[in-house]
Amino acid sequence: MGLRKSFFDLEKCKLCGECLHQCPELMLTLDRAREEKAGINRGEISLLVSRTCTGCFNCDFYCPNQANPAETIVDHWWRKYQNQGLALRAKYFLPLERDNFRTYVMERLPADEKALLLSWNSETRCEEFIYPGCNVCAVPYITMTGLLPEIPIRGALDWCCGEMIYRMGLYDLFEQQGQRMRARFKELGAKNILMMCTAGTIIFSKVLPEKFGINFDIKFKPLLQYLWEEMESGRIKIERKLNFTATLQDSCYSKFMGKEYMELPRKILERIGIKVKEMPRSKSRAVCCGIGAGFSIDSAYNPVWLIRSTMRRIREAKKTGAEIICAYCAGCLQMLSVGGIFYPGAPDVYHILELIQMASGEKPKRRIKERARLILEGVLKNQAPELLSRKKFFPELK
Repeated sequence: MGLRKSFFDLEKCKLCGECLHQCPELMLTLDRAREEKAGINRGEISLLVSRTCTGCFNCDFYCPNQANPAETIVDHWWRKYQNQGLALRAKYFLPLERDNFRTYVMERLPADEKALLLSWNSETRCEEFIYPGCNVCAVPYITMTGLLPEIPIRGALDWCCGEMIYRMGLYDLFEQQGQRMRARFKELGAKNILMMCTAGTIIFSKVLPEKFGINFDIKFKPLLQYLWEEMESGRIKIERKLNFTATLQDSCYSKFMGKEYMELPRKILERIGIKVKEMPRSKSRAVCCGIGAGFSIDSAYNPVWLIRSTMRRIREAKKTGAEIICAYCAGCLQMLSVGGIFYPGAPDVYHILELIQMASGEKPKRRIKERARLILEGVLKNQAPELLSRKKFFPELK
């Protein structure tokens, strides 16, 4: 299957260089940014750009002309992937492979969490439900709370929104998965879905409809919006102020939800007595938790690149002086916790649900450190042996 269309609008690109100049990963001078962008438009992408880019689409956000410049980089990965395939080590991190970094963890979950996953993977018709997303499938314990509405949870690994493969430029697989999910939601009779994943919210409500013509007649509501509304109404009661400090790891997709959305986690933390200490690169300039360092065709989920990127982010968080790191993406929760294994004195990482639990009188399960060790164990056992392999493969949906 070929690329459906070119998302980059060459006519709108004025070679101003703002996209790469403002990129918080590249941090190029304006002159260098213009030079690099001119080369990219000619189909000549430097190793610096290709290897540094995390596929976060920040540059689309920064472009003053709405030219969608991120796609010129991701399209480069797409073309190389179609011609050469992916390094074999990438297979372990692809979310739709039968054996991957999440399945390794899920097979080793405690009985109570395995029971949750079993109950979620249901095709029973349901108009309103919670969509956990792939990342929560590796930490289902965070849903063990009275903070969530009493509606079913529906999801499994093969219910993936496809965000990771989209950011890699694997457009053929992404489009196929989008069509699968449209069919699945239709069979369920879905009308209202509470999204635990900001990435999934953007994928289903914007990326698939606007770029691939895959539309959903469904209302997708972000978890942060739900939690704030419940707190504002008094249905979530705050029993005590937590009185400590946190720095926020923003989702790569939150900026596409707008400024008000980016303020929601900060307002929530303030409401429960947590003072936010911002990292220099936050909100619309936030950088990835580290997983994005694996998306380029050059990295192909090289674990050294992933850990190096994650440790840089932890170092930035630690410099704020905050006592903890707060994430509202379960993927960021896991990635930063794995990085903490390699970083003595790293702040503990909490999901925002866990902090609200503490403030409302609940006791969160706090199993993330054990889960991080499992993720690392799986990488060392299953991916590390492939690091020296020169073999390539062409992934397919199973």
